[in-house]
Amino acid sequence: MLLTTNAAEADVHPPERVWPSVTKESDWRGVVAVLGHKGRLVSNRAYGIGFPRVDLKVVCKGHRVKAIGSFASFVRYPDGQTMMMGDLALTEPEVRKVHDVLVARGINQTSLHEHLPAHTPALQWVHVHAMGRDPVALAKKLRAALDVTGTPQVSGTPVKVPLGLDGPAVDRALGAEGRAQGSVYKVTFARNETMADHDRVLPRMTGSTTALIFQPLSRKKALVNGDIAVTAREVPATVRALRRGKIDIVAFHNHMLTDQPRLFFFHLWAVGDPVRLAKHLRSAIRHTNVSPASPD
Repeated sequence: MLLTTNAAEADVHPPERVWPSVTKESDWRGVVAVLGHKGRLVSNRAYGIGFPRVDLKVVCKGHRVKAIGSFASFVRYPDGQTMMMGDLALTEPEVRKVHDVLVARGINQTSLHEHLPAHTPALQWVHVHAMGRDPVALAKKLRAALDVTGTPQVSGTPVKVPLGLDGPAVDRALGAEGRAQGSVYKVTFARNETMADHDRVLPRMTGSTTALIFQPLSRKKALVNGDIAVTAREVPATVRALRRGKIDIVAFHNHMLTDQPRLFFFHLWAVGDPVRLAKHLRSAIRHTNVSPASPD
């Protein structure tokens, strides 16, 4: 028997992509009830919930690092399926327990890595992905994983505090508008391509962002961490620009298994004048196909 489809034909006739559905806040009440607090609906398509690790005192290179936490996004599609994806910030003893819970409940683990250089306690981030017809059931599986960690039941909305950081100057240096989130200042860029995972289109700002976090140490000094999303072709120029700015590359890896286009992520670390660092970061980001995301 002759096969009627081969790899070349598959490239010519790619699978039909499924676009996300429009949702409203009330559609996610069951997820909120299971996970313990409200999240944020972005563009009426992706519902994201954060889980701050305020139980941990993370110290890196002599600096207390704030804004450590886990995050999950839920996206509904017209065929009745919901995608759940995100990452979990875990201590090393928690990683093994969470792995076992995720495997037992059918949640895929798509990446495991560090975000920070040498730090205590040692943390790793586990990226997860799952599909299902019942978003509440997905939330219960995620809740089971969180329950074997020290993640506290607190709101994922950070309390705003005065920042000793010139946000407008950072914005001008980066060419984008950021926003204060608790005790840090975050500037985000989104990929300009139509991103997909498992042949399902991801809403803008879901799973494929460049996120830069400025934590003020003094009026003229900040630590910066976060990640830059790049395609393979963008890697060499981005690396050169980061190192010219003396910005450390902590990790370089994928976050997803079947993303289209294929993305890699640089996790970053630097301490210094925030405006100077922002200028160097802008020189790196200009090699990537992104645009500033709305801070709202």
